[in-house]
Amino acid sequence: MSDSPHENPPEPGNASTPPGGFASIERAFLRLTFWQTLLSLAGVFTGGVALYAALGESEAVRQQTAATVWPYVQLTIRDFVQDDKAAFSLELSNSGVGPAKMREMQLLIDGEVYRDWRAVLTSFLDEEFAQGVRYGRSDVTGRVLSPGETLTSFHTTDRVVVEGMQAGIYSGRVSLSYCYCSIFDDCWNAQISAVGGPEPSPVEECPVYGEDRFSN
Repeated sequence: MSDSPHENPPEPGNASTPPGGFASIERAFLRLTFWQTLLSLAGVFTGGVALYAALGESEAVRQQTAATVWPYVQLTIRDFVQDDKAAFSLELSNSGVGPAKMREMQLLIDGEVYRDWRAVLTSFLDEEFAQGVRYGRSDVTGRVLSPGETLTSFHTTDRVVVEGMQAGIYSGRVSLSYCYCSIFDDCWNAQISAVGGPEPSPVEECPVYGEDRFSN
């Protein structure tokens, strides 16, 4: 019989698990989860940057496109009295590069709303005389002015009427507002008088004057 000591056989289940094995696996799992989370955050950040860039580029393209169809409507008064000749006209011209959709127009005299040229003439002239005056006019509201197009809203060669219109308008009693939009429905509103006024200013949408609209 041998005197050498016998080693105890390993207990089942302990042979395949080295010391600290579970801790190592847990650390590896945590490292994997960290990198997965970091990559996910990087993906979200990259996607956000790409979306921001795409939106910025889209807005820039829209602004560039809008600039190529930008309308600019100006009001011009042309008049003269010389010897036995006289003329007076009020014109709206589109000096922009795109069509202008004329939406609304309003005319005030001494702060009071006037809806047509006949009523305007009556305010400047003898009422009975104004009823028999002949003049030319064109509707503005609802029209589309092409680039370079001029629309004559009112015109007369009657000397009495010309002098009456000059006296009424150049005294500053008249105030005219008009609003127009581009084909993209970007809109501008202008409020002017014989003594001038600010440039047409951008507005979210044109005002709706309803019964107070000037209908020519």
